[in-house]
Amino acid sequence: MVSLVGARDAALLPHFVEHYRNLGLESFRLICHGESPSDDRYIHLRDVCRAVGVEPLHSHFGPWRDRLAQQLKVYALSRSPNDWHVVADVDEFHVYSHPIGELLEKSEHMGADHVNGCFLDRVGDGGKLLEVDETSLWERYPLAGAVSAGISKALPLKTGIARGGVELLMGHHGTVAGRGLPRAEGFIQVHHFKWTESVVRRMRHRVASLSGGRWPAEHYAVIREAKAALDHLEAHGDRIGVEDSSLRIAACGRAYADHPLWYEIADEAEGWAWTLTY
Repeated sequence: MVSLVGARDAALLPHFVEHYRNLGLESFRLICHGESPSDDRYIHLRDVCRAVGVEPLHSHFGPWRDRLAQQLKVYALSRSPNDWHVVADVDEFHVYSHPIGELLEKSEHMGADHVNGCFLDRVGDGGKLLEVDETSLWERYPLAGAVSAGISKALPLKTGIARGGVELLMGHHGTVAGRGLPRAEGFIQVHHFKWTESVVRRMRHRVASLSGGRWPAEHYAVIREAKAALDHLEAHGDRIGVEDSSLRIAACGRAYADHPLWYEIADEAEGWAWTLTY
């Protein structure tokens, strides 16, 4: 498992580690980010790492840069270039169409070196932006749909499993080259727990930091996507507009077959398939 964890995301980490341990993962290569080693939020994140029994591979301090984040992932993956790795940000919880061992066997048999998927954004009842607490995330955010793509026009496709030598695109939204497992053989649901109580604060901080030059603005699309999401939330009273049928929001548990519109969401996501390799 390779993941980046920001100091602001510490509340998600216990849920994240428990989820992937339940899927059978034992090795976690976490890269932590904080403003500085003395930042209270970073210190708390390290305390949470100790509590869940994970020693970070590396910590980075200073302004956030998407390109640097990508380089850190490449560094973590390259330590075992021939091994398979699950790649997920701390708010991304994979649900697989087949047992993970079967996906890897299929990939090796078909000469694939990565497995793709797309977001299923999780949402609180009524579209509420709820705080992450000790409650099961699946119960606290019982709805799911195509929120990121629908309100931000953000790229929903993800490469979620890859050999260490595969070069991922920024944000692991696809790969530079290689051969992905065909969708019919396996496609990952990436349950995305982004839309929480802190999302407005996080996005405003991101826009201000990028627009003001505190963080290097490497992709204007990041600012555009955040502003579009903030506009949507403001227009709907600081909640997700779950009544918008284009977002395909429905009740959803944690099983692959739970979302009644999943295949429509996956079909629509593949409209962005220029980022994927098969």
